[in-house]
Amino acid sequence: MYSTPFLLALLLSPTIVCAQQAADKPAAPAQATATVIALPTNPSKMAEVIRGGYYHPDDLASLDCSVSIDWVKFFSALKTNLPDDRLKLLQGLKIHSHAVRGKVPELTYDWTAGNLSTKDQMESGFNQAIGGFYQMYWSILGGSLVKTGDDIKKVELLPDGSANVDLSSDGASFVAAVNNDGSLGHMVLDSPAMKGTIDPQYVASPHPVPGDLRRISNVKVVERIGESNINAELSVDYQEAGGFVIPKSVLFTAAGAFSLPIEFSSCTASRAESGH
Repeated sequence: MYSTPFLLALLLSPTIVCAQQAADKPAAPAQATATVIALPTNPSKMAEVIRGGYYHPDDLASLDCSVSIDWVKFFSALKTNLPDDRLKLLQGLKIHSHAVRGKVPELTYDWTAGNLSTKDQMESGFNQAIGGFYQMYWSILGGSLVKTGDDIKKVELLPDGSANVDLSSDGASFVAAVNNDGSLGHMVLDSPAMKGTIDPQYVASPHPVPGDLRRISNVKVVERIGESNINAELSVDYQEAGGFVIPKSVLFTAAGAFSLPIEFSSCTASRAESGH
């Protein structure tokens, strides 16, 4: 299993989506449910609170989906007019993704309407963008950030009823805020190589039950390397497949640079075998 700092390094990697600009102030997470709870100081109990605070299908083993991109919106955001013949080729492109937890996703491409001269470059870009999404998905949206109390070094209760949870390891400081409703809030990574913040926002489950009170609908990432700031944002809408709630529409936004709308359809999901 990957360590938390390693997963966060993947999440904050500029190979996912990036644009350089002044850093914004972190946005407060949207409170999908407002039930206030008394947060514990015991690491094991706090780990239970965090795991139960939002939906993350830990027993989801893999996803197979058809992937499509809204090319009109993509090039419109870039303020680029693509010739009709090239747009037709892109719109005819069929992409399939096979994503297994903990592994690099496998993508296959079917250029049914004909190939572009930049086919190899575009496929490399798709691999990077969709692979970057799955890195983020498996580490935070599709799996709990905290597995057990052993992941927590310290719990600091704050006057407003929230808490700071220290998840530092391997020479990297990583502190996550836990809101007074049990949801994860502002997260701060500070290592010799980089500094970064992660801010999740939530949408309420249509049928709230323990473990599915809310779902992460948006993640804002700011990475600082030297004097450079890299901002990125991920928005997610959901669908159901194989007994799981999985991504349906995903929007990558690199602030001030581009937006990449991705749609996942015809998905099948597999469950991890018992005991794995």
